[in-house]
Amino acid sequence: MAVSSPTLAAGSVFTGRPPRSIPGSSALGRALMWLIVLTPAVLLVHGYHPFSEDAGIYVAGVRKLVQPAFYAPDTAFVLANTRFSLFAHLLAAILRTTRMPLRYLLLLTHLASIFAFLAACWSLVRRIFSSPVAQWSAVALAGACFTIPIAGTSLMLMDPYVTARSFSTPLGLFALAAAIDHRWALTAFLLLLTGLMHPLMFIYAAVFVLLFVLVDLGRTRAAWTLNLLGILASGAIYLLTLHAPVSAAYHQAVLSRSYLFPSQWAWFEYLGLAVPLLLYALALRHQDPHTPAVKLCLAAIMLGTSGTLSVFLFVHPSGPYFLARLQPLRSFHMLYLVGILLLGGLLGNRLIGATRRSARLTGFALLTAAAVSMFFTQRFTYPLSAHIEFPRAAPRNPWEKAFAWIRANTPPDAVFATNPDLVLLHGEDGQGFRVMTERSLLGDYKDEGVVVVFPALATQWALERNAQAGLDRMTDAERVARLQPLGVSWLLLSSTATTSFACPYHNLVSQVCRLTPAGPNLALGSPDAAR
Repeated sequence: MAVSSPTLAAGSVFTGRPPRSIPGSSALGRALMWLIVLTPAVLLVHGYHPFSEDAGIYVAGVRKLVQPAFYAPDTAFVLANTRFSLFAHLLAAILRTTRMPLRYLLLLTHLASIFAFLAACWSLVRRIFSSPVAQWSAVALAGACFTIPIAGTSLMLMDPYVTARSFSTPLGLFALAAAIDHRWALTAFLLLLTGLMHPLMFIYAAVFVLLFVLVDLGRTRAAWTLNLLGILASGAIYLLTLHAPVSAAYHQAVLSRSYLFPSQWAWFEYLGLAVPLLLYALALRHQDPHTPAVKLCLAAIMLGTSGTLSVFLFVHPSGPYFLARLQPLRSFHMLYLVGILLLGGLLGNRLIGATRRSARLTGFALLTAAAVSMFFTQRFTYPLSAHIEFPRAAPRNPWEKAFAWIRANTPPDAVFATNPDLVLLHGEDGQGFRVMTERSLLGDYKDEGVVVVFPALATQWALERNAQAGLDRMTDAERVARLQPLGVSWLLLSSTATTSFACPYHNLVSQVCRLTPAGPNLALGSPDAAR
């Protein structure tokens, strides 16, 4: 958490008033050059996993929009995130127009999102720091912390794959930079684009920008009043929904996400909220209150305080759950990002830009340490997958190999069942079954997160998820009895599961079997079939 916590410099570090002029052509050219250099550097440090974690949900939605016949039994889960966001629709339109292979489009889109993120960071820090060294140190630290986790949200600053957040985040930063310049029409337009990409992230980006604007215009009392109204609104929502009926299925889904409920956290997890707010508060004590940086600190304290109080007071495992669906702690996403940029600027001014060689070396060492630590964190997160999963590269992960076999050797209308917590297994690396196999799957752990936001899907999800629970330990008769009524025709079992079904593929971790009485093994020449 030390890297992500905002620590600010003395008032002399910051510009007293944001520059409103557009940089000259030579300065802009140098900036573009550095952004182009940093973009692949971020990719090399943090890796790329186009079908893992939330990408498995978003990209499956893109596939479904392009080829409506896909995922017929899974339509409700696959299209849920496309209902209020233009992200999947834009990618689908590009695919239809260009007929580019999806894997190549995803890589290009990811690189574009990295560039946009770095450009947005540079746009913001230009309005905070007067020194180019501080500006680029801030951008470099943001790039080094690209995938740092955000407390209480199950989110990262940015993802090593493409989702709607890949563009809502830089758009929110650009909007904040425009607000510093008092360009209100541009600010509103950029926030509108943020909302079109990701409505939930838009809420917290817009509130942060609004709080900053009020503070910047000298309406600090109005900002605190707005902050208080936000807490009171959370209390009103709590009371109004206190007796709302909650199905057992939704109860099961929402309680699976312990990060939504602070009362279920380990003690050290609270530091992820307390330390940033404390450091923001300490930064206000000896700074010039008229600088943009200090105004950003005050806005961050306001938003972080209201979000924290709302969650601790009104979000409980016992319910109600409407506020849990809104996830108020996502407000810390913007707080972490602004804090990292401020910390990076401080690093540049006090160390990298210092006259003493030892100070400069220390500054570069700290930046390097941040990047190296995040590199090894990503390798630990994806231990069996390639660090950068290029479009035409053969999969290394044995689960991905099984997924590739399924895509090539099972009918397009096949419906699969597997361990509903498959993505949590060590070595599976969160790789998305649906998006990699292009086959349907009963409701699983990732669909659980969709259900939290869209409660109407809870009944279908619970029926399918619970039917798969303990699949590897069932007898074949139990598998048939539970799964055939749900339309399942194929199984993905662990390699240690006992079955007499025909299993034409198996490797060190898995076996792919037909949900039929035992018959001739229909091995199809898989290179792993004999393992």
